[in-house]
Amino acid sequence: MEAATVAPSAVERIPAIALKSSSTRNIYNYNPWFLLDTQAIERPNYAYCMLHAAQLAKRLGHERISAIEFGVAGGNGIAFMADFAKQVQRVTGVAVEIYGFDTGAGMPDPEGPKDLPYWFRAAQYPMDRDALQKKVPDATLVIGNVRDTVGSFVETYRPAPIGAVFNDVDYWSSTLDSLHLFDRAAGQADHFLPRIAMYFDDIIGSPAEMYGAYNGQLAALREYNNTTPDVKIDLNQNLLPLSHLRYRYQIYYAHLFAHPRYSDFLGDDQQGEIHNALRLQ
Repeated sequence: MEAATVAPSAVERIPAIALKSSSTRNIYNYNPWFLLDTQAIERPNYAYCMLHAAQLAKRLGHERISAIEFGVAGGNGIAFMADFAKQVQRVTGVAVEIYGFDTGAGMPDPEGPKDLPYWFRAAQYPMDRDALQKKVPDATLVIGNVRDTVGSFVETYRPAPIGAVFNDVDYWSSTLDSLHLFDRAAGQADHFLPRIAMYFDDIIGSPAEMYGAYNGQLAALREYNNTTPDVKIDLNQNLLPLSHLRYRYQIYYAHLFAHPRYSDFLGDDQQGEIHNALRLQ
């Protein structure tokens, strides 16, 4: 079990309500683990994945990781990633490369009922590419239909090990296409962590959206898992008891079982604590 917190200083014990009223610049005076624990940050779901990915990378001896957003749209998510990456490096020592996949022109045409055409349609959520690139100059935008761009991504960009993936492409078809990123893991293991934190945006939704196991992103996950014996993507279990976290049903992990470092033992410190607790008193 990963350690999720650090002991807060006296300054860090200021109530979360006060933090939420601070500017973005001022809020980063606080430890990002504390901001995550108190939910006093704009996108705690993104922060959770980025921090835990960096923590795993550090244990494996990596100095850099990559975080990817599929479905950039207007760019608020990737802007948060680019900003928060600095805080991740500050507390973990691990730098974060930022990549964003998008058509640049909104959503492509839906490909059938599993794409929820009653809720999504072509050209929704377009991007102002020039404005966004100025806002996030250090992020790399991969423009085009994900079906055409994901297959060559690793070979083209040579990213640092991918540790966090945020998926907001909405459609079943586009989500399934994006998951083929992991097809490269077996032959390009240096570009992947063995376990990857993931967030899927279109899992809960509203009564009008009616997401389920047979449409949208959940259908894509089920179908991908059924065809890939060495890669399995499943719900992160350790957040489920935390009922105050709405996103607890949206954080997943990709397990790359064929990764050469999947079985590296990382539990020395925490297993030692468990061992001591289990000793006969």
